[in-house]
Amino acid sequence: MPSFEMNYAFLIVGLLLTFAILASRLSAFFGTPLLLLFLAIGMLTGEDGIILHIHYTDYNSAFFIANLMLAIILLDGGLRTNFQTMKNVAKESVLLASVGVVLTSGITGLILYAVLDTSLVQSLLLGCIVGSTDAAAVFSLLGKDSNVSLKANVSNTLQIESATNDPMAIMLTTIMISLAASKVATFTDAILMLVKQCGFGILLGVCFGFFTRFIVGLISLGVGMYSILVIGLGLIGFALTDYAGGSGFLAIFIIGMCVGNQKTRPVSYILPVSDGFTWLAQITLFLLLGLLVTPHEMINYWYQGIVVAIAITVIARPFAVFLCVKPFFKAYSNKDLIFMSWVGLRGSVPIVLAIYPVFAKLDQPQLYFNVAFVVVIASLLFQGSLVMPLSKLLKVYTPSVATPITKSDVGIMLSNDYELLNYRIKDESFDGAPLRSISFPKGTTIAALFREGKLIKTHGDTKLRNGDIISIICRDADETLLSAIFSHKLKEKIQNQYHGDKIYSASTPMIELANKYDFELTTYEKTLTLGQLMSHHIGGYPQYGDTVNLIKVSLVVLELEGDKIRRAGLYLASERAAEFERVRKAKMELKKSESEDHSRRSKIVTRLFFDSINDDDEYS
Repeated sequence: MPSFEMNYAFLIVGLLLTFAILASRLSAFFGTPLLLLFLAIGMLTGEDGIILHIHYTDYNSAFFIANLMLAIILLDGGLRTNFQTMKNVAKESVLLASVGVVLTSGITGLILYAVLDTSLVQSLLLGCIVGSTDAAAVFSLLGKDSNVSLKANVSNTLQIESATNDPMAIMLTTIMISLAASKVATFTDAILMLVKQCGFGILLGVCFGFFTRFIVGLISLGVGMYSILVIGLGLIGFALTDYAGGSGFLAIFIIGMCVGNQKTRPVSYILPVSDGFTWLAQITLFLLLGLLVTPHEMINYWYQGIVVAIAITVIARPFAVFLCVKPFFKAYSNKDLIFMSWVGLRGSVPIVLAIYPVFAKLDQPQLYFNVAFVVVIASLLFQGSLVMPLSKLLKVYTPSVATPITKSDVGIMLSNDYELLNYRIKDESFDGAPLRSISFPKGTTIAALFREGKLIKTHGDTKLRNGDIISIICRDADETLLSAIFSHKLKEKIQNQYHGDKIYSASTPMIELANKYDFELTTYEKTLTLGQLMSHHIGGYPQYGDTVNLIKVSLVVLELEGDKIRRAGLYLASERAAEFERVRKAKMELKKSESEDHSRRSKIVTRLFFDSINDDDEYS
């Protein structure tokens, strides 16, 4: 029979989890980062809280649980890191996640050494503890419900940086603790330790990643068991890598990347279950850290915490971002870099790392823990709350792209399977539009159309209505194109005459154009000709004037032969802006002319008619 203590423990755990989940709805309503609410619930139910008054000071168990939860969070981060997306922004992301963290930590440490009454090693250790970012707090405010999304290059860079910079901060903190505890003699030894942790972490992470990938594809399991298998193998890789002297956190992130970037059926089973595990890990981690802090002690360190927060936000982070990105990557404007500097939010990792000095029994262990806590609260509360207005002020946001309300694999193939995407029709411009008027990507098929809960039989003349749900079978690569189609206004194309001088045959290889005009293509697009790429993006039957917009160039259909593209024009970004201005002026002139009275237009038409007759008489 369960004891009273067990029932009480279950009740407390259940209440904490329930409060945390229900509070998550308040995040979007009040515009506060979700992680801050989890921390607040932990603090409100802790020793100085207003309910429950849970007394929890066991740093040993907190150290174990926090590292376990952090490992699961990083594994999920790797599973969801798209290799193609990472490759497009890999250089700047890796620079920010490595050199950027070193610069941020070092500059912060030097400022603290100059301002606070701490030793150089203590100051640098504090800088390393708070050196990594947690973009999850930001993107929880910029999800699909907010109707706002960041510019692609800014968003991708921030996400990849946040997913990959935690291992660097953990390694730097470990090294600085070794220096503080006199376990390494010199900074040279520290650098060698860093190289060893990075090298072994990457090498063993790749080895265990491909081993895990092989095992997952080899055996057949129940849907919910694949995710547990990946977590188990990931933790094995973490432990053995750490035992060998490498970074277990870096290794488990790479293991997740290796597994998540294979197009097999088990991956579609792993991600949804892993999402639940990761939310449980984040909630557990932040509730635990909230319980661990003692607010009346934390107040004694508010000054040091505010100094650290200001040093990072105003000086260290902007300096690191501009130095790592500005000289090498011209695609980012100063406004982009200012926003990226501001989005260096601190989350779970700094507080977890702040337990390390306590566990290592360094001098003044409460200094690190309480200062890190103040920094995280200040970062989430002030920086996090201003992310949305700042993104609009600096114009780094774009209207959010339509996303499927649900998607799943069809389940026909073991690898590279077809997907079933369900989109809800929201845009009024689609209301009454026949299906044949929409240029779906080639190879996609409309599986069903639902209206008010009823299945509608479809054909080319079937007209869409607001609120309809359309089910489409497609390949994974087609999702981006379909989302773009349902994100833009559906209206008749304006056939614009091409005014540029860059005209190419449809047989021109795209890789040749990309090299000549310096724009990026996906691996698949590099294998296509100009005509094939445009047909792929346009879908259906191309028409004169159809335009395909890439990052730095626009392609315009100039000549057709049946349903095949024969020639296309190319605009560079600057030329495209000039063309948009020309079209805008043309539309204004057209609108102005349409407002003239009917009699005047009739006179013009009559005059043109007689002029043409006179021209014919002269010719004959």
